[in-house]
Amino acid sequence: MIKKPLILVLLYSILVTACTHFDQSKTIKKDLPVRNRQQASIPKFLPAKTGCDIIHYYQIISGLTENQRNQTAIELQTMLDQSLQKNACYQIKLAILLSAPYSPIQDDKASIDLLDDFIKNTSDQTPLPSDKIFATFLKQFVEERSLIRYQHSKTKNVLKLQQQESETVSEELAKTRQQLQQLKSLESELNHQEKRISNQPAS
Repeated sequence: MIKKPLILVLLYSILVTACTHFDQSKTIKKDLPVRNRQQASIPKFLPAKTGCDIIHYYQIISGLTENQRNQTAIELQTMLDQSLQKNACYQIKLAILLSAPYSPIQDDKASIDLLDDFIKNTSDQTPLPSDKIFATFLKQFVEERSLIRYQHSKTKNVLKLQQQESETVSEELAKTRQQLQQLKSLESELNHQEKRISNQPAS
């Protein structure tokens, strides 16, 4: 079964390629005279400008150790804190690190906030459309995972509370049984004393 983050990377590759072909074809047709536009052949594939180079970044972090990922996240956060204008590529790279599955530094909320800022970026460093589409997919994935975790945690707490209530009921039931046993013993003792008194000869 293909993991969802890998699917996101594959989708991103398709988006980048599609956007590149679209832009190249549009540029060629615009520069040609009207009579020659129909004769324009499909341009050969050229490597796309990947903006924040997300695919390459995924390849890099997949080979990092836990300590290296942690150090990379600290460095990216430091660069973001020190920059006067938020660097969009730093944002999405940190978001990828914080959303990586099974990562010890995983932080869904921080990742979602970074991706949201990245998607809404309208500065001079506006990300490529393909990068924004990828960020949108990743944000949706992290939000769904966060919701599932919340529901799981909520269900777990409910079950824990029910277990505590069940244990309390069991303890109360055990106490009640003990009290009933004591009452039976007392009743038996009283009956025994009554029989002994009734069997004594009259003086």
